[in-house]
Amino acid sequence: MPEARLTVGNVEILSLNDNESALPLSDVFPEVPAEAWAPYQERYPSGFRGDHLVAHFECYLIRSQGQTILVDTGIGGAATNPNSVQAMVGGVEGRLLQELEAAGVSPADIDTIFFSHLHFDHVGWNLTHEPDGPTRATFPNARYVAHRADWEVFQRPEVRDLFPPHWDQTLGPLQSLGVLDLLDGEHALTSEITAIPTPGHTPGSMSLAIVSGGQRAYILGDVFHGPAQVTETAWRFSFDMDGDQGAATRADIIQRAEAEDAIMAICHHGGFGRVVRAEGRRYWQLVS
Repeated sequence: MPEARLTVGNVEILSLNDNESALPLSDVFPEVPAEAWAPYQERYPSGFRGDHLVAHFECYLIRSQGQTILVDTGIGGAATNPNSVQAMVGGVEGRLLQELEAAGVSPADIDTIFFSHLHFDHVGWNLTHEPDGPTRATFPNARYVAHRADWEVFQRPEVRDLFPPHWDQTLGPLQSLGVLDLLDGEHALTSEITAIPTPGHTPGSMSLAIVSGGQRAYILGDVFHGPAQVTETAWRFSFDMDGDQGAATRADIIQRAEAEDAIMAICHHGGFGRVVRAEGRRYWQLVS
């Protein structure tokens, strides 16, 4: 079932968890000493399993002004993203399509697929590969929306070689199928939802700024990898392509979200939260 629900003015948001995994902290935050995690393991116990970070492969279903928008398509299934599913979740099938069905939404109902970025764990359900037929878009009526900078960088041989089947299984065919739109800079999806550049994790990482009925929220992709980075914005995640830019983006978003009293969704940590102050430091506090 949908993991969390949020209303921002007239905008409805459902958080959907395609799958989850536990990642060794020493691998994904190699520069952070083990003892530095202790206060965050105490504050956010559901985000850790011992010395591992719990990572939800989060997607978001948004309804705004008659449009149905899906943010990211998760890790995918054994037939849609097999190598990545095997590597990250031991071959366990993702459940995004079942979560959508439980929410009363069919793939044909989606108008827009918005990619926060193009890493393999955010694009897994893009395409359906028929054993004896053509590859087709899993969401047949949707436009698939990505930032041009990511589309260009993920075609480079040195990036494609990191996960060799990734491009062919989940991304490249989108262009030949004619369902891809590439963005540069800010772009309004509806008058209530604007795609904004939040680079660092990847060059074309984007987030969604939602403003409706005097309320504000951000869907933040991989700007943050867990709530500890809300406090420790300088902590670098090992998959950030530009660690310095990632840290600067986190610091900027935290300032904006705090000043606006905006709710934030962190894609690899379930639920929605706000920035709060305690003992002179900023923290992420769950609201839903």
